[in-house]
Amino acid sequence: MKERVIIFGSSGHARSIAVILEELGHPIVGFINSYEPAGVKVLAYHTLGDESVLADAQERFGTHQVVLGIGDLAARKAVRQKLELLNPGLVYPTIISPRATVAAYGQIGAGTVVFSNAFVNVECRIGEFCVVNSAAIVEHNTVVEDYCTISPAVNIGGDVHIEREVFIGSSATIIQKRRIGRQSVVAAGAVVVQDVPERVLLAGVPGRIKRHDYQNNNLFR
Repeated sequence: MKERVIIFGSSGHARSIAVILEELGHPIVGFINSYEPAGVKVLAYHTLGDESVLADAQERFGTHQVVLGIGDLAARKAVRQKLELLNPGLVYPTIISPRATVAAYGQIGAGTVVFSNAFVNVECRIGEFCVVNSAAIVEHNTVVEDYCTISPAVNIGGDVHIEREVFIGSSATIIQKRRIGRQSVVAAGAVVVQDVPERVLLAGVPGRIKRHDYQNNNLFR
């Protein structure tokens, strides 16, 4: 039998991950929600309480496997850091939808989720705690560093390098051999034809820098 799994979060993103876990045959213990009491129904499961219940997850729930069901990349990183202090024994599995295609000779890091109909080609390296969302394409030899979000229907060419904590909006395109600097945001529908520096907002066709020293968590406010 596959490992029992706890999902952190109960939003639509977390519920989508629950469906993938069901398809993979992982028993779901329940959802962690910091804003609702234990026992609230979510899909066919229930909330377990806030993050404090994970301090003794193995003893309480019979598992130390946790998936971060958090779409906001800044929040995802903050929760991961908080849980490391709370219980360093927690394990964050890599979750790949059975309806995704991941080619051989690559690497996908711990805590990363690859959603349905995504395509990750040969010799790609995807870091830890990333999201490769539905129908995204990541072409050969591309590197995506930790805590990145690749939104639905994104098209990333070969030999691209995406640094840490980058957000790529839905249906954006990045042509081959480009580099996206740390903590930058590529807006939905943008076409990246040049390297992108750190902490900027890029939008448009072709993509142009709209703001410098951009805080990507503003995207979610």
